[in-house]
Amino acid sequence: MAISNNLWKNEPIICLTFDTDWASEDALKRSYRIIEEYGFDSTFFITHKSNYLLELYSKGKIDAGIHPNFLKNSSHGKSVNEIIDNCLKILPETKSFRCHNYYDTNEITELMFSRGLLYDSNLCTLLQMVEPFIHRSGLIRFPIFLEDGAYLLHNKNLVFKNVQKYLFNDNGLMIINIHPMHLALNTPTFNYMRRIKDNLKRDNWNKLTDADLKYLSYDGIGIRRFIIELFEFIKKEQIKVMNLHDIYESVIN
Repeated sequence: MAISNNLWKNEPIICLTFDTDWASEDALKRSYRIIEEYGFDSTFFITHKSNYLLELYSKGKIDAGIHPNFLKNSSHGKSVNEIIDNCLKILPETKSFRCHNYYDTNEITELMFSRGLLYDSNLCTLLQMVEPFIHRSGLIRFPIFLEDGAYLLHNKNLVFKNVQKYLFNDNGLMIINIHPMHLALNTPTFNYMRRIKDNLKRDNWNKLTDADLKYLSYDGIGIRRFIIELFEFIKKEQIKVMNLHDIYESVIN
């Protein structure tokens, strides 16, 4: 099998993906409303049963893959097979995944491929455009160009106009990874989100209401403002936005 790069050889292509990470329904609704406002296609990697996202998926409004957690004390299960089983119960027809924390082993990738998963986006770079490639397991891997958490971790500039010239003006495939809770809370620093998560139990995190999110949200320059300015730039420059499934189909045909 050969992977074609003709899609982005002569123009930039952006793929917007979201790691749900047990975000509350209100946080997920906030994220999708922003996407809907701009009319962008998107792919959500789902950790848990979200009636809201599953309805959007069933109506063809979003693309979706599973987001299994293979770390210790995972709510998805105790073994690799059990975790995969439980995630596929949520999205039995999906062909894509991204692991929580990008956890990766040969056992996992080989099992995923044997279970009918065909591609992933389970490798995160720091602002590097890396071509999709065929993994040893047989999976096609689509590396991430920009992740909001990594961007915050490395204290990158949150004023979009200061970085747009050297981040988003080249031809190539740029996969963006956004976390709905970062978007909802307008996270200004990596530790800001860490403090909130450390002070909430898992169930409380998953039940944060719109009022809770407004109370906890940072009122200043944060990642939400950066992402919305990125979306404005994409719209203004008429950059093509595709979901991950459509990109996968284009590179194998």
